[in-house]
Order: sequence, then structure tokens, then C-alpha cells
Amino acid sequence: MKKKILALFCAAAMLLASGCSGNESANSAQTSATTSATSSAVSESITEEEILDSLNNGIVIDEVSGNVYKTERNANPISNSIFCADPTAVEYEGRLYVYGTNDTQQAEQDTVNDYDQIKSLVVFSTDDMVNWIYHGRIETGEIAPWIANSWAPSIASRVEEDGLTHFYLYFSNNGSGVGVITSTDPVTGWTDPLGAPLIYQGMDGLENCPAPFDPGVCIDENGTGWLSFGGGTPASGAAVHTNIPKVVKLGADMLSFDSEFVSIDAPYFFEASELNYIDGTYYYTYSTDWQTRGAGWDYEGISAPPTCSMAYLTTKTPLDADSWEYRGAYFYNSGQNEKGESGLRWGNNHTHFCEYQGTNYILHHTLLLEELMGGTAGFRSLMVDYLPMDATTGEIPITAASRKGVAQIKLLDPYTENSGATMFTSADIGYTQGAHPAAKSLADGAWIYVRGADLGYGASTFTAEVKGKGRIEVRLDDITSEAVAFIEFDNADYAKVRSTEFKQFDGRNHNIYFVFSGKDIELKTWQFTKGEDALRPEEDISVTETEYATLVISAQAENPGPSPSAVLEMTKDGEYSVKSSAFAKESEMLNLGFINQDKEATYKVYVKSLGLETENGIIEIPVDIELDPTSNTKNGLENGWKGAEIGSVIYGTEECGLVAAETTISWIGYRMALIINGEEVPYTSVTYNLTISGLTFE
Repeated sequence: MKKKILALFCAAAMLLASGCSGNESANSAQTSATTSATSSAVSESITEEEILDSLNNGIVIDEVSGNVYKTERNANPISNSIFCADPTAVEYEGRLYVYGTNDTQQAEQDTVNDYDQIKSLVVFSTDDMVNWIYHGRIETGEIAPWIANSWAPSIASRVEEDGLTHFYLYFSNNGSGVGVITSTDPVTGWTDPLGAPLIYQGMDGLENCPAPFDPGVCIDENGTGWLSFGGGTPASGAAVHTNIPKVVKLGADMLSFDSEFVSIDAPYFFEASELNYIDGTYYYTYSTDWQTRGAGWDYEGISAPPTCSMAYLTTKTPLDADSWEYRGAYFYNSGQNEKGESGLRWGNNHTHFCEYQGTNYILHHTLLLEELMGGTAGFRSLMVDYLPMDATTGEIPITAASRKGVAQIKLLDPYTENSGATMFTSADIGYTQGAHPAAKSLADGAWIYVRGADLGYGASTFTAEVKGKGRIEVRLDDITSEAVAFIEFDNADYAKVRSTEFKQFDGRNHNIYFVFSGKDIELKTWQFTKGEDALRPEEDISVTETEYATLVISAQAENPGPSPSAVLEMTKDGEYSVKSSAFAKESEMLNLGFINQDKEATYKVYVKSLGLETENGIIEIPVDIELDPTSNTKNGLENGWKGAEIGSVIYGTEECGLVAAETTISWIGYRMALIINGEEVPYTSVTYNLTISGLTFE
């Protein structure tokens, strides 16, 4: 299965953006067998007369792709196809631009994420917090050829004397230092002003900073820049107090230093330095380490931070080392929440928090997208959740990663020109190369889903800038619904094509699906034309959201792990199949799954069978057990504490079943082995085939 997932990803990765030197070059108009097309680079000058009417060749889309890894109900992860991590963000002209480490570049070249192939960064932006535009890659390795790698960016912007906004993007040159590139555009035009690292190992003042990476930049109310950085543990071994992280005042050019390096006493420090300036206070945030918490903790009245959680300190005077006050942990590791295990995998931790449109958000990464794809190689994905910060007191209570993410803050305007790379989620969609890429279909029935569009004036036409041969259908609210409009085209180059009709529909707020008939269709831009003069009655923005309840099934596999979990989003009573995250075939399955306890739950969970994934396909084992989420004793399947005899059948039969087997784990009685005709067969995931009954919503 892992090979299948990697092959699918690699096919998609071939179409992911691999350059960021500018838009695709303008080509002269070309003529195909059926139509002429004008280059996308001059699309803004296209007149009404040059927009082509849709063909009508009777193309039928009879199936839609099921290769979707981010659900239509959850805002996380930000992207359903791009692996990225270590976020930073900046607001510009009303949009929030988010940058991250390009794990996808590693995935294109290796099967394990050890980060050594990464020499680029990725850029997304949003103005509603749920629909994101993928802007492509910043090719750091081409801009600054001296680098070894580029990880963990941090960005700040400032209007300079030339009247332009200048962006300063700092990044880790692997673990050995920090580089910086600049631009007057948040996506393109990046240059390397120093031609060398800004910070490097062995600099004076960095004698106890083994890995001077993971920069965090901020600009205060006086326009002064500040930079934090640092990582690693002391040569003497783990300790509570290491004074490894550093802060420094930047010069007026943001490319030099105007102070000595000052150490920050960040307890259990490990990596992921970040710096914020909020209402006169400097916030230093970092990832704590993996060592066991115990003797040596000396902060009265404050608990030691959880393992590999994010913690923070504050000060008014960053160059006074004694002024930094430790405030506590504010974000769990992705594998943990206030209830214990979160259902997400444990991994490294890196966050950025920011205020956007009056709300505090925390950007972070998890392994969620890879989990949904069935992988275990360590490729990360960007996430966004709420940050419950009280800026008046500086208090940040601890929170955790969520699949649900955040709510839409404004409706998308479908009457303006939108990028084809705008989406909430999609299936079998890749991207063209270069900055501001187009979306590109990878298979028949590929689709894009855009959340929450304001169609207050109805619609009379749909116009899209497309390239290729085929059909794009517009469907509202349900991907299986009848198309309200379509375009058909056969273009050798980009052309704007409009629908010849648009079916009437009711209501104002709608989710939009763009469904592609075949592969290699490129969607550069799209927009609707208003169909009515009168504005339809206003609807709450949440009408495009689907109500659901979450069921988490947590199993346990050890040696080597990681333990799997399965997450089911239940919208109604009925039959469901939910697949766990993958685990190594050498792992020992110690319990087959506990559902999250919810004393207020009205529903019951009937487990019909388990599907065990083997190298030769899925083996289905009957179970026939009802689980009760309100109980702490009847909410789990078989586990190795229940006292079964070694060799006895747990579920299934002696010829094909799960059997209690000897385990190398000392603290449990047995493991669950799959036995087929007397031979043990390894399995690498569990699919739970369930019937849900009694589900209600408030």
C-alpha cells in the first residue's frame, strides 16, 4: 500500500510548481483545430469579443474522483496536496500570505523526510481563512546558490523610503545558520542581498549555540527589526536551562546587527524559535524538547511544559537577558491534547501566531495529510487553528491541533476574477510550474471545491481561462448534483471561454465544485457574471458548513510504531468505513481500537468487521460488537490486557482470523496476529466497518 501511495504522490508531484522566477512567458496566439487562444500573460487585455463561447461536443462526466485526502468538512490541513511545514506569515493588501518549508520537494526525491533535499519554500494566501491560493515555490537554492538547504522561514515587511513595501524573508540554512532574501512582492522577485549567510556556526557570541537556525523576525512600533534563532541541546546532555536560543537587534537595513547576541533562558529548549511584537511586548516562542520532565524544574507555580510542546516567554526589553519571563506552554504536540492522545501522530513542533482581521490564529504543522494518504515517511502539512490569546495580560492558555480548523470569515466573491488555484480542497488536482500557477487535472473526474461563495445576484454565465481539451462543469453544494453551467474547449494555449447558459438556482451562499472531464486540463482563472439586478436575501455565512460529529478510534501498535488512529466524521446514521493511519508491518498490534468517550453521545457504534491491509489486499474479519461511547468499559475492541490464551481466536476463525499471539512487549499479555491457513500475515492498517445509529445534533 505504501508503494501505491508513493506512486500516486509522485505522479502528482511531477506537476507541482518547481520554479518561482515569474509568470509563464507570454506566447503569441495559437490556433488549434477548433479555436484560437490568447496567452494568459496578456489575459487582462482580452476584450469581450475575444472571449470564446463554449463548444458543445456532448462530453459526459459520468464519474468523479475519490482521491481526496482533505474532507469537505474540515479546514485542516491548509492544502490537500502540498506537503509543507514550519509556517510564517505576513499580511499584505488585505491578504494573509503564509510561507513554509517545502516538504514536497523532499517527497519528490526521497521516500523518507530527512529534509536534506529541500532548497525551496512554498507560498499560500487567503482572505477568508478557508479557501487558499497556492502561489508556487520560492526557489531559494537558485536565488542563493551558496545554501545547503532552506527550512523554517520567518518573514517581516516594512514600507521603506522608496514608498514600497519590502519583504524580508529569513530561513534556516539547514542547521548551520540563517540566510535572508528580499523582495518588494510577497510571491516573486526575490533576491539575495548578502550573497552569504547572515548567521553561521562559529560566529563570535554563538559559542553555546550548536545549531544557529530557525529564525524568528519581528518589527516593533518604531520600525526596528529583531531576530531570534537557535536550536539543539548542549554537549553535556539534556538540561532544563541551556541558554542556547539568542535574540539580536537588527540594523536599519534588516541585513546586519545593531547589538550583541543575547541568550534567552528558555526551559527545556529544543528548536523552533519565533518572535512576535504585540502591543509593546515581545513574545519569544519555541519548541520544548523530548526529555522526560522531572527533577530540576524550578519555576514555582508553573507546571513543566508537556513533551515537545510549544512554550513562550515575554519581555519589554529583549536585550536584557534577565527580563525574559517564562509564561508556560501554549500548544501541545500534535499527538496530544487536554484529554491525552489526540488521534493525530506525534511529530516535531513549529508554530507561528498572528492576528488577522481582528482574530488571533496559530499556524502550525502536523503529519495529518500524510496520514490521510496512508504514508509514514514524515512529510508534514500546514494547519491553522485559533489562538486564545489575551493581549492585555499576555496570557495564552494551552490549546491543541484540530482537524476542524477555523471558520470562514468572509464569503468569496465569485463575480471577480479568481485564481484557478483557489480551493478549500480538491481531488486529483496538481499545479503548473512557476509563480501563481494554474490548477491542473491529473485524472478523469478531477475536481476543485471552493467553500462559501456569495451568489447574491445569481449567475448568467461562467467564464474561465483554460488550456487543454475537455469540459469543466460547475456544480453547486453537492458534487453529485446536476451541473448549473459548463464550458467545453480545445485550446493549445490559454483562452477565456464562457458558458452558453446558466441554469437557475435558489439561495445566496453556495459551495462551488469545478469538475474536470479529463486529465491535463489547466484552469488559470474563473469568474461568474451576475444574473439578476436585485440582491437576494442575506444568509448566514455558516450555511455552507456541514454539521457532523467526530469519532476517533485509537489503536495501539508498538515496536516500532507509530500507533494508528482512525477518524470518522459522521453526518447521519448509516454505514461507514474508516481506515486507520498506517503502521509498520513489523509493529505489534496490542489493542484494536478504543473510541473516544463522550458521556453526552446519543449514538451507538456497531462494528461489523475489520479490514486488515496486507501485501495481497484487504482481509476482512467479522467482529459483530456494539460499542458505547458513553461508557469507559464498553467503548473498545479486543486488547492485550483481556486475558485471552495464547493461540486463541479473538475475531474470525482458525483458518482466517485474529489470534492472541506472544509479544515482546513486557507490560502486556499478548498481541493480535493475523493468521491465515496456519501462517502469520503482516498487516499495515485497519479499516473499521461500522453502523452508526441514534446520531443527533444540538
